[in-house]
Amino acid sequence: MCVCVRVFLKQLVLSCPPEYYDSLLCPLLGPLFAYMLQRLNIRWQIINQRSTVSMEEDEDEVCEEKQVTQEMLEEQLVRLVTREVLDLLTHACILKKVPEPAGNKEDVDDEEMMSTESQAVTANPAQPTGEMTELGKCLLKHEDIYMTLLTISFTSLSWKDTSNCHRTASMVCWTLLRQVVGGNLLPEAVTWFYASVLKGLQMHGQHEVCNSALTQLALVIYENLRPRYLELRSVMTQIPSINLEALDQYDQRLLEPSSAQKVGEKKRKDQFKKLISGTVGKALGQQFKKEVHIRNLPSLFKKPKPEKRDIVEPSESGALAALFSPTRDNI
Repeated sequence: MCVCVRVFLKQLVLSCPPEYYDSLLCPLLGPLFAYMLQRLNIRWQIINQRSTVSMEEDEDEVCEEKQVTQEMLEEQLVRLVTREVLDLLTHACILKKVPEPAGNKEDVDDEEMMSTESQAVTANPAQPTGEMTELGKCLLKHEDIYMTLLTISFTSLSWKDTSNCHRTASMVCWTLLRQVVGGNLLPEAVTWFYASVLKGLQMHGQHEVCNSALTQLALVIYENLRPRYLELRSVMTQIPSINLEALDQYDQRLLEPSSAQKVGEKKRKDQFKKLISGTVGKALGQQFKKEVHIRNLPSLFKKPKPEKRDIVEPSESGALAALFSPTRDNI
């Protein structure tokens, strides 16, 4: 499947003349992305469940080496197919792309890919978006196809692939969603899009690069859609340990443009990051770490209290009184 997507479909998208978009690419890409969304979503659910079950198993239980190898191979294949499908979506819809690393995608390390993309994205961090291609604008006319593209983009944020999550969050999600923001989106769809970003933070928030991209995406969605959709506030109130008073103040500044201009962009982003900090998941090494609380223990040796001593010793009282004697003989 990877070879089919990379060698055939990707080259077809790049080489197809614009006059054949409606007659060739739209009927081809629509069912393809719908099928891949269904298949990949099932496979990633199995991978996530498998990871959860393996964490809950006893340490004494040892899986067979062959089974572990098979599971690792399947996960890597799903990861590669996911990367190719999302790359095809990016080429089809997004005009502004970061430079791709040299070499094949299989040979590129995830951290190297994310660092390359993050350097390009940080050039304009306030706009995690690109421009739509002519093919993307053509797909936008077909509501069912475009909703499939939105669904696969936002669903992939919670799949266990950090490089795909960062790439999609920083370049694809808001670019696609921005095209339909002015339309009549259902409140259920808006809350699902926003909740998908928060799920991505729960899955990948411990990675600094993914955290930055997802936080920026959540901020842009909330600030652009919150004035029209009150339902986004109900999503925010479900975040663990959220400060409702701080949320009210943030909403007030957002809904009143005059007060919002007084807050700088960096400060506004920091405030929003604190609001959604409860969604950030922990790293695997920290998930089952038992916090140690050491109380103040009593001291082993009790210090004896010093005896109270009179300032004026009895033996010195006579000499002190002699100083103030009226007769000089007593001195």
